[in-house]
Amino acid sequence: MKRNEENRFERIALVLAGRRKDEADLFAETENVSHKALLEAGGEPLIRRVTNALTHSGRFSRIDIAAPEEIRAEITIALAGLSGWTFSDALGSPAATVCAAIEKLTERQGLVVTTSDHALLQAEIIGEFLDAAANCDAAAACVEKARYQARFPGSRRTFIHLRGFQFSGANLFWFHGARARGLADFWRRLETKRKNPAEMAREIGLSTALAYALRLMTKSGLEKAIEKRTGVAAKLIALTNAEAAIDVDKPEDLTLVRSILDEKAITAAREKNREAN
Repeated sequence: MKRNEENRFERIALVLAGRRKDEADLFAETENVSHKALLEAGGEPLIRRVTNALTHSGRFSRIDIAAPEEIRAEITIALAGLSGWTFSDALGSPAATVCAAIEKLTERQGLVVTTSDHALLQAEIIGEFLDAAANCDAAAACVEKARYQARFPGSRRTFIHLRGFQFSGANLFWFHGARARGLADFWRRLETKRKNPAEMAREIGLSTALAYALRLMTKSGLEKAIEKRTGVAAKLIALTNAEAAIDVDKPEDLTLVRSILDEKAITAAREKNREAN
């Protein structure tokens, strides 16, 4: 038994609920909340929806919520009745917060990172992502453009264009213990240069940056370039549920999320009535 416990791999979830110092809160006045993690959709605060999804996936030994001190009391109220979570420090940027968490990992620990505004996150989405990322040092979830537009025609989303592969990020990331530290260091360096495109291009590698700019970069080419630059075997994992690409960055995102959840509630009520009759 003891040997089995020693060999057990532990997954930790990290929910980012911080805010950049220079980031304006678009929802503070219109929705009367101190942080978008506390926005309500489908009758629940977003942070509760995210934490519920992580808990119900059954994949994590611990859920850390990286939140500033000033909103922790409100988050605690929003998560009343839920267990298995704790607060952790929210540093000056998402990259800094994630890198600090990765540096604490052992070889027998993995980290899944998501955000407090991932309003439509579901246990099934998490399971699909983790199953696909099982053999990766690091991975990022995404949704292909065609899949997203087929599900949500007319909904605006930012897409990254590679040759033969166009996608939107899905705010789910996997880091396999100490094996992923090289990628964390790379991310930290990029973060410090985010306002200087020329410096970012040098950090990424001029040939890689040029190939991307000219839309010559393929998915496998990007993955190989990252591994060459960082020593980390990272993968882009396309998910089957288009809802995974939706986070709440703008008021129109919140409107879309609420409409999706309202539609699901109506469908569930109809099914319940049908079964009752």
